[in-house]
Amino acid sequence: MGVDIEESVGVQYVADGGLDGFGYITSEDFRTTRVALQAKRWDRKVSAPEIDKFRGAMDKYNAEYGIFVTTSDFTRDAMRVAKSGTRIITLINGDKICDLVARYHYYVEEVTTYKLKSFYTNNE
Repeated sequence: MGVDIEESVGVQYVADGGLDGFGYITSEDFRTTRVALQAKRWDRKVSAPEIDKFRGAMDKYNAEYGIFVTTSDFTRDAMRVAKSGTRIITLINGDKICDLVARYHYYVEEVTTYKLKSFYTNNE
């Protein structure tokens, strides 16, 4: 999705420096931005302290932009904290992950489905 991942930062399970990924995004006007990535596969909601920890890891790597992804959702405090400060963190929850997978066709294939109209299902 346009992120050039730096393989030496955060792409390991342990001792990742607080990041799950780090890379660069180059915009259409050729401006390159350092981006930090964090991903959580959780059943419970991600809370504000997790966002704060991520922001600290962003500082460590001088990231200008952050993306925090979870399979669950975020608490209201986490959403508020993500928008505070000088660097807004983009939050992607489970529903948005599904939207992105469909939009970019990651690991999916399109199928066509049909639904019968009421004429065929009417039991009168």
